Amino acid sequence: MNGQNCHGEKKAVNMKILYLYSTDRITDICFTLHNLGYTVEEYDRKLENNRLNDEEIELLSQYVKAHGITHLMSTHLIYNAAMAAYQTGIKYISIIWDAPYIKMYTPFGKMDNCWFSVFDRIDAERFRKAGLKHVLYQPLAVNPCEIKKWNLPARTKGRYFNDICFIGSLYSGNAYDKELGNAPSSLQRYFESIFEEAAFRWDGQNRIYGKTSPEIVKYLEMAVPEFELANVYDLEDCKVFEINYLVRKLANIERTCVLNMLAEYFNVTCHTYEEAGRERLSGVRILPPVDYGEAMSLVFAGSKINLNISLKGIEGGTPKRVIDICGAGGFALSSYCEETAELLEEDKEIVMFRSPEELVEKADFYLRNDQAREKIAMAGQKKVLQNYTYERQLKELMDWIKK
Repeated sequence: MNGQNCHGEKKAVNMKILYLYSTDRITDICFTLHNLGYTVEEYDRKLENNRLNDEEIELLSQYVKAHGITHLMSTHLIYNAAMAAYQTGIKYISIIWDAPYIKMYTPFGKMDNCWFSVFDRIDAERFRKAGLKHVLYQPLAVNPCEIKKWNLPARTKGRYFNDICFIGSLYSGNAYDKELGNAPSSLQRYFESIFEEAAFRWDGQNRIYGKTSPEIVKYLEMAVPEFELANVYDLEDCKVFEINYLVRKLANIERTCVLNMLAEYFNVTCHTYEEAGRERLSGVRILPPVDYGEAMSLVFAGSKINLNISLKGIEGGTPKRVIDICGAGGFALSSYCEETAELLEEDKEIVMFRSPEELVEKADFYLRNDQAREKIAMAGQKKVLQNYTYERQLKELMDWIKK
């Protein structure tokens, strides 16, 4: 079942990689690169996420020169890393596992020395059309060596912590709620009509994009003092508004309503850090967030059903949550995505839903049928641990960069 070498490669590679982080520190990347024969160091300073910082760029540039670094690498795009790599004449590699990822529509995305691994293939194609030079589509990955070390089956066998479990954001702090409460009633009704058309229809179609216009954004800026669209991207204002306001508000509506709906029929648990989001849940057992890695994987393995409700902005990618659930041996019940159905065979390695009615029906069936549920979970884990590993992902990525 193990699709990744846990003992390291013998050969040395003439590259020295410095791993950086701003929000997500993924130790699996350093572990795997080392096993593939690369020399890897981890930078000991957390970098700024969204702002240029001359002092930070200078410190990082000095480190690169002093330590003979040939490549920088991070998850997500860190502006200061891109600039330090440019100033020192080396390549910067960024692994993107979020969507829609509009930070790519900045001058940093188009820099010759920046190389990107992107998990959403529709986003990847958009980036190429926008002029980004180095974009590689890759599904996300797990580290089988760590999963094996955690010994999850022995720790969960014969008992479950949860019937239905969701780990993630409820987007209760979304900008739409914060800034548009005083929007003109005519516009509020229009936005509500967009949500009504798009919500709870998980058929792979995005019904948000293209529904607003530059004129609507300008009107909001004049009519709503609290509204201030921060558009520093090579995108129209209306597209940034749809992504940062409407997509996230829709996620808040869908996730809150789905959890409340399921709680009318089943025992539902939600791990979240959002106080405001908790207040809108009814009948749901609310627990604190769990740390990424072993703790989260233990919850996935110890829940009968693990729920995934993707943002409508993720159009052609399988979220990390789904890959992690399956990698841990958990049963994944996910909103439909065409790309997911290609990575994992539907109803054999993963189960997906396209409507609230189908979600309730499938949740009920698989809670009642342990053998069928566990068979799918085992098959999904086998597929992920054999095919979607950091070893495969990073080997393909580094081979592509070296070419």
